Amino acid sequence: MTRKLLNIAICLIFLVSAEVKAQDTCRVALMVPLYLEQVDEAFYNAEPSNKTLLTKPFSFLHFYEGFMIAADSMVNSRNMKLDLKVYDVDNDVRKADSAIVDPWLATADLIVGPFYLKPFNVVKRFAVMNNIPIVNPITQRSEIVDNQPSVIKVKPSMDGQMAPLDSLIKNYYHANNVFIIRENKYSDTAIVNNINAIVERNIDSCSYVPNNHIVKVINNHHKRWKYLKIDFEESNYLTDNISLDINILRQNIDDSTAFENRIININYERDSLNFVSDYASAMRNNLFIVYGNDKVYANEIVNKVTKLIENYPITVIMLPEWSKFTGLFNDNLMKMHAIYFDANYLDCQNIRVQSFICKFRNRYNTEPTDYAYQGFDIGWYFLNAIKAFGCNMMENLPYYDIPLLQTRFKFRQNAENSGYENTFWNVYQFKGYNKVVLKTGI
Repeated sequence: MTRKLLNIAICLIFLVSAEVKAQDTCRVALMVPLYLEQVDEAFYNAEPSNKTLLTKPFSFLHFYEGFMIAADSMVNSRNMKLDLKVYDVDNDVRKADSAIVDPWLATADLIVGPFYLKPFNVVKRFAVMNNIPIVNPITQRSEIVDNQPSVIKVKPSMDGQMAPLDSLIKNYYHANNVFIIRENKYSDTAIVNNINAIVERNIDSCSYVPNNHIVKVINNHHKRWKYLKIDFEESNYLTDNISLDINILRQNIDDSTAFENRIININYERDSLNFVSDYASAMRNNLFIVYGNDKVYANEIVNKVTKLIENYPITVIMLPEWSKFTGLFNDNLMKMHAIYFDANYLDCQNIRVQSFICKFRNRYNTEPTDYAYQGFDIGWYFLNAIKAFGCNMMENLPYYDIPLLQTRFKFRQNAENSGYENTFWNVYQFKGYNKVVLKTGI
């Protein structure tokens, strides 16, 4: 690995592919943080170790390597004429300043990077002035495309989760009790308000549950409570904050009972989940939409909901990005039929993913990280797009959709003079011992 970085430092800092002078050559600049000035003789001679792999020169190396696999595939399998130039641009603005004075850059058809905001802003101004599309690979901030018609943002913002959430509730959970649980009263009020509005317009006013199903549920609970030696009244059953007369249900076994679908908002910091049992339904599914960014909060929610599942059927939608929390037990997530929104979801059974992993292992003698998949996806998408549309690429982005490894790119403009922002989120659910991608129609 250290030898590879030294070779990059010596040979690949500027020109990667052989320069082709044909008129239809695509000229692409990749600005990635390689920190090549740190790849000195001592670094080169050091024994590889976990500590070495955590140094700055390795931070984004897999992105570069994934991008290069995409570039090579375009040249070799799609006969693309590609002039690719790599710039080592990290968070040092001076490196961005040096890159934009290179005369070659003014002739580029596409710039990917820089990764850090201040250097990106330097190159962005250059790109806008020269009408060159520029891709930001990292930021989720929507404002980066505001009044910037040349900017393309590939990371979806949190606002982009609202459309698939709307579709999920409309198509699958419209007949549910809904609990909207926020971490505290300060938790992204605008987004929580959007969640409330989505739920209000999609859930049915009430659900009709067959009486024979209700009686079966009550009988099962009574058997369990007798086994646990819990005292209860056999003629009445409390659910949905109402008392059911079991004898009347049995007399009308072929009929149905209407239950009101409620929207219950919970401030977890203040109320925990104490009110859930007052309004939860044992007769039909309860949808929990949980919003928060703290891992301790996430763990507490998972543990407490797992206990509630003993008495209530529950599905939990976890927002905004609970996939980043490690240590949440999969057994518990399966029990609550947990639904995740993830910008990057990898299906290792997918033949394209398996092929990429084999190529990466063979070429680099190591396992690809998330950055490797992201590098490939960005390289593969935009190199295909620029080959297909040339100088008309930007205007065709909203209609261009090709298979990728971890995600899809669905671009839109927020305003007429803005750049393009990817709005696609992977949505998947724990079913059995598998993660199943849900079709949201978005």
